[in-house]
Formats: sequence, structure tokens, C-alpha cells
Amino acid sequence: MPVVAYSKPKAEISFIYLNPNQVLYITVIDNVYDGGDETDRYYYIQETLEKVLDETEFPMGYKVGRFGWRIPKEQPELQLFIHKWGNNGLGEIEVRLNASLKETSHGRSRNKLGYFRQVDGGYGIFSASRAIAKYNEVLSKALVKLVFELNEHFEVDLGHSEPDGDVQSLSPIWGMPIEEE
Repeated sequence: MPVVAYSKPKAEISFIYLNPNQVLYITVIDNVYDGGDETDRYYYIQETLEKVLDETEFPMGYKVGRFGWRIPKEQPELQLFIHKWGNNGLGEIEVRLNASLKETSHGRSRNKLGYFRQVDGGYGIFSASRAIAKYNEVLSKALVKLVFELNEHFEVDLGHSEPDGDVQSLSPIWGMPIEEE
């Protein structure tokens, strides 16, 4: 008896666009120590993330929290999974993380932003404060790559000239003119 393979067509994942008028809720999901004080590495992850977002002039308001916090239903959520942040045993500082963007905190649409890895030499680390500074430096480099990818999710006003010389705004999704409000 022949076996007929039935394959269900994959649902197309829609591209999520961010609205600068909303607040992006960033959920940090990590496997690091949860002491709740300055020895808690989450404190440094949050501080470094906020510094990168400010320095890159991220065009949207944001709030950062640890996994398990409550997020309003209709706000977009960035889930940031920290897999590794520290010495990799080869004398290097390594950061490995991946991120995904959810249209709303309770929505089903999710865009995977990718896997981000950054390695740098840990040379000259002789104190705890120097080690933390180096860890944050390497984390910053990985987060800049993430923010670059995240910035691709803002709608861009693409102007083009019509034959009569009028400039039209195009929707990046359909390539059709957007009506003026």
C-alpha cells in the first residue's frame, strides 16, 4: 500500500512593522544569577541595553524587564534570549544571544531577528570591575547588531516622482501610494 505524504502548507509569517508612537517592551530571558542587586548580571545587561538604545538613537520608547513581567496586550514585545555572557574558557569574552519580535505581547505573529554572537579578547582583566567593563563592551557590540536588525522593522517613507513631477509616498509593503491625512 503506497503511503501518501500530506504536507500542510506553512502559514506565511507577516513582517512586523514597529510604530514609533508605541512603547517597545523588551523582555530579557537569561540563565544568569538572579540576586536582584549589583551582583546580578541582569542589572548589567539592562544597563548596557539601555545605553546602546540611547546611543543609537532608537526611534521608539522602550521599557526593559525580566522574563515574567506583565506587558500590556497591545504593545509590541522584543524577546531577548541571552545564552552566554562571559568567559568562554579560551581567554575570550563571548556573548551569544538571539531575539524575536512579537507584534503584541499576546499576539501570534513573531519575527525572528536572528542569532548574534560577539567574541573579544579578555586580555588584561585583573580586577572584577575591569572584567565587568569588558563584558559590557562585548555585549554592547552584539546589541548594536541587534538594534541594526530591529531598525529594519520601521516603515520607511520612500518618495518617488510621478511623470508629472509630483512626489508620492509609497507603502513599503505594497509599493502603493499612501493617502495623505
